[in-house]
Amino acid sequence: MSFMRLLMLLLCITATSSLASDLQSRDARDYFFTLSFGDLPEELQLASDEGKLGMLLFFEADECPYCEHMIEHVFNQRSVQDWYGKRFVSISIDLHGDVEVKDFDGISLSTKNFSKQSNVFVTPVIAFIDLNGQEIYRHVGMIKTTQEFLLLGEFVAGGQYRDMDYDRFRESRGHHNSDEALTTPGPTDD
Repeated sequence: MSFMRLLMLLLCITATSSLASDLQSRDARDYFFTLSFGDLPEELQLASDEGKLGMLLFFEADECPYCEHMIEHVFNQRSVQDWYGKRFVSISIDLHGDVEVKDFDGISLSTKNFSKQSNVFVTPVIAFIDLNGQEIYRHVGMIKTTQEFLLLGEFVAGGQYRDMDYDRFRESRGHHNSDEALTTPGPTDD
Protein backbone atom coordinates (compact mmCIF):
# COMPACT_ATOMS: atom_id res chain seq x y z
CA MET A 1 0.00 0.00 0.00
CA SER A 2 1.36 3.38 -0.91
CA PHE A 3 2.13 6.02 1.66
CA MET A 4 -0.67 8.27 0.32
CA ARG A 5 -3.27 5.50 0.53
CA LEU A 6 -2.20 4.69 4.07
CA LEU A 7 -2.38 8.37 5.00
CA MET A 8 -5.87 8.69 3.46
CA LEU A 9 -7.02 5.55 5.28
CA LEU A 10 -5.78 6.94 8.62
CA LEU A 11 -7.50 10.27 7.97
CA CYS A 12 -10.78 8.50 7.17
CA ILE A 13 -10.55 6.39 10.34
CA THR A 14 -9.83 9.49 12.45
CA ALA A 15 -12.71 11.43 10.87
CA THR A 16 -15.11 8.52 11.39
CA SER A 17 -14.05 8.17 15.01
CA SER A 18 -14.51 11.90 15.58
CA LEU A 19 -17.93 11.83 13.92
CA ALA A 20 -19.05 8.89 16.08
CA SER A 21 -17.93 10.78 19.17
CA ASP A 22 -19.81 13.91 18.03
CA LEU A 23 -22.99 11.84 17.58
CA GLN A 24 -22.73 10.66 21.20
CA SER A 25 -22.14 14.08 22.77
CA ARG A 26 -23.58 17.57 22.47
CA ASP A 27 -23.00 20.78 24.38
CA ALA A 28 -24.61 20.46 27.82
CA ARG A 29 -25.53 24.14 28.04
CA ASP A 30 -27.56 23.80 24.84
CA TYR A 31 -29.01 20.31 25.21
CA PHE A 32 -29.14 19.34 28.90
CA PHE A 33 -30.10 22.58 30.62
CA THR A 34 -33.38 24.33 29.88
CA LEU A 35 -33.07 27.92 28.72
CA SER A 36 -34.61 29.63 31.73
CA PHE A 37 -35.58 33.18 32.61
CA GLY A 38 -35.34 32.30 36.29
CA ASP A 39 -39.03 31.87 37.05
CA LEU A 40 -38.90 28.49 38.77
CA PRO A 41 -42.69 28.19 39.33
CA GLU A 42 -43.24 28.88 35.63
CA GLU A 43 -40.60 26.29 34.68
CA LEU A 44 -42.27 23.79 37.01
CA GLN A 45 -45.65 24.48 35.37
CA LEU A 46 -44.02 23.88 31.98
CA ALA A 47 -42.70 20.54 33.28
CA SER A 48 -46.20 19.60 34.41
CA ASP A 49 -47.77 20.67 31.10
CA GLU A 50 -45.24 18.49 29.26
CA GLY A 51 -46.00 15.46 31.47
CA LYS A 52 -42.61 15.49 33.17
CA LEU A 53 -41.94 14.34 36.71
CA GLY A 54 -40.50 17.63 37.93
CA MET A 55 -37.33 19.65 37.92
CA LEU A 56 -33.62 19.03 38.39
CA LEU A 57 -31.62 21.89 39.88
CA PHE A 58 -27.86 21.71 39.36
CA PHE A 59 -26.10 23.99 41.84
CA GLU A 60 -22.67 24.80 40.44
CA ALA A 61 -19.85 27.31 40.82
CA ASP A 62 -17.25 28.78 38.50
CA GLU A 63 -13.96 26.94 38.64
CA CYS A 64 -15.51 23.93 40.40
CA PRO A 65 -13.63 21.02 38.79
CA TYR A 66 -16.34 18.55 39.80
CA CYS A 67 -19.06 20.67 38.16
CA GLU A 68 -16.94 21.10 35.04
CA HIS A 69 -16.38 17.35 34.85
CA MET A 70 -20.11 16.66 35.02
CA ILE A 71 -20.91 19.30 32.40
CA GLU A 72 -18.15 18.21 30.01
CA HIS A 73 -18.31 14.42 30.48
CA VAL A 74 -21.77 13.49 31.79
CA PHE A 75 -24.36 16.16 30.91
CA ASN A 76 -22.94 16.38 27.38
CA GLN A 77 -23.89 12.80 26.54
CA ARG A 78 -26.85 12.40 24.23
CA SER A 79 -28.20 9.43 26.25
CA VAL A 80 -28.26 11.58 29.41
CA GLN A 81 -29.82 14.54 27.61
CA ASP A 82 -32.52 12.42 26.03
CA TRP A 83 -33.36 10.43 29.20
CA TYR A 84 -33.48 13.42 31.55
CA GLY A 85 -35.13 15.68 28.97
CA LYS A 86 -38.15 13.38 28.85
CA ARG A 87 -38.55 13.41 32.63
CA PHE A 88 -37.22 16.68 34.07
CA VAL A 89 -36.72 20.34 33.33
CA SER A 90 -33.05 20.88 34.20
CA ILE A 91 -31.94 24.28 35.48
CA SER A 92 -28.42 25.43 36.38
CA ILE A 93 -28.07 27.57 39.51
CA ASP A 94 -24.85 29.54 40.12
CA LEU A 95 -23.99 29.21 43.81
CA HIS A 96 -22.30 32.63 43.85
CA GLY A 97 -24.40 34.37 41.18
CA ASP A 98 -26.31 37.60 41.26
CA VAL A 99 -28.82 36.67 38.55
CA GLU A 100 -32.37 36.98 39.83
CA VAL A 101 -34.61 33.92 40.13
CA LYS A 102 -38.12 33.55 41.43
CA ASP A 103 -38.25 30.78 44.05
CA PHE A 104 -41.10 28.32 44.50
CA ASP A 105 -42.87 30.76 46.85
CA GLY A 106 -42.80 33.47 44.16
CA ILE A 107 -40.05 35.52 45.86
CA SER A 108 -37.37 37.07 43.65
CA LEU A 109 -33.80 36.77 44.89
CA SER A 110 -30.29 36.24 43.54
CA THR A 111 -29.10 32.72 42.79
CA LYS A 112 -26.58 33.23 45.60
CA ASN A 113 -29.38 33.89 48.09
CA PHE A 114 -31.57 31.15 46.59
CA SER A 115 -28.68 28.73 47.14
CA LYS A 116 -28.37 29.84 50.78
CA GLN A 117 -32.14 29.55 51.24
CA SER A 118 -31.90 26.03 49.81
CA ASN A 119 -29.07 25.18 52.24
CA VAL A 120 -26.58 24.65 49.43
CA PHE A 121 -23.07 25.76 50.36
CA VAL A 122 -20.86 23.43 48.29
CA THR A 123 -20.93 22.24 44.71
CA PRO A 124 -22.01 20.28 42.87
CA VAL A 125 -25.45 19.60 44.31
CA ILE A 126 -28.28 18.03 42.34
CA ALA A 127 -31.74 18.66 43.77
CA PHE A 128 -34.82 16.94 42.37
CA ILE A 129 -38.03 18.94 42.77
CA ASP A 130 -41.50 17.42 42.42
CA LEU A 131 -44.36 19.15 40.59
CA ASN A 132 -45.49 20.74 43.89
CA GLY A 133 -42.18 22.58 44.24
CA GLN A 134 -40.93 20.30 47.03
CA GLU A 135 -37.41 18.89 47.04
CA ILE A 136 -37.73 15.11 47.00
CA TYR A 137 -34.10 14.08 46.74
CA ARG A 138 -30.67 15.72 46.94
CA HIS A 139 -27.34 14.36 45.77
CA VAL A 140 -24.24 16.15 47.03
CA GLY A 141 -21.01 15.68 45.11
CA MET A 142 -19.78 14.77 41.68
CA ILE A 143 -21.20 11.93 39.66
CA LYS A 144 -18.33 10.74 37.55
CA THR A 145 -19.97 8.58 34.87
CA THR A 146 -22.93 8.65 32.53
CA GLN A 147 -24.00 5.23 33.81
CA GLU A 148 -24.17 6.41 37.41
CA PHE A 149 -26.05 9.60 36.50
CA LEU A 150 -28.64 7.59 34.60
CA LEU A 151 -28.86 5.28 37.61
CA LEU A 152 -29.49 8.29 39.87
CA GLY A 153 -32.28 9.40 37.54
CA GLU A 154 -33.82 5.93 37.63
CA PHE A 155 -33.58 5.97 41.44
CA VAL A 156 -35.56 9.21 41.64
CA ALA A 157 -37.96 8.67 38.72
CA GLY A 158 -38.85 5.18 39.94
CA GLY A 159 -39.52 6.41 43.48
CA GLN A 160 -36.91 4.12 45.08
CA TYR A 161 -35.63 7.13 47.06
CA ARG A 162 -38.69 6.66 49.28
CA ASP A 163 -37.66 3.15 50.37
CA MET A 164 -33.86 2.97 50.35
CA ASP A 165 -30.76 5.10 50.22
CA TYR A 166 -28.96 5.67 46.95
CA ASP A 167 -25.82 3.69 47.84
CA ARG A 168 -27.91 0.60 48.55
CA PHE A 169 -29.82 1.10 45.29
CA ARG A 170 -26.55 1.44 43.34
CA GLU A 171 -25.18 -1.72 44.87
CA SER A 172 -28.41 -3.59 44.09
CA ARG A 173 -27.81 -2.66 40.46
CA GLY A 174 -24.21 -3.93 40.56
CA HIS A 175 -22.57 -0.51 40.68
CA HIS A 176 -20.25 -0.27 43.68
CA ASN A 177 -18.32 2.68 45.10
CA SER A 178 -15.09 0.82 44.47
CA ASP A 179 -15.84 0.79 40.71
CA GLU A 180 -14.44 4.28 40.37
CA ALA A 181 -12.12 6.32 42.50
CA LEU A 182 -13.25 9.82 43.38
CA THR A 183 -10.45 12.03 42.24
CA THR A 184 -10.18 15.67 41.43
CA PRO A 185 -10.60 15.91 37.68
CA GLY A 186 -7.75 17.60 35.94
CA PRO A 187 -6.31 18.15 32.50
CA THR A 188 -5.09 14.55 32.34
CA ASP A 189 -8.60 13.09 32.91
CA ASP A 190 -9.79 13.86 29.36
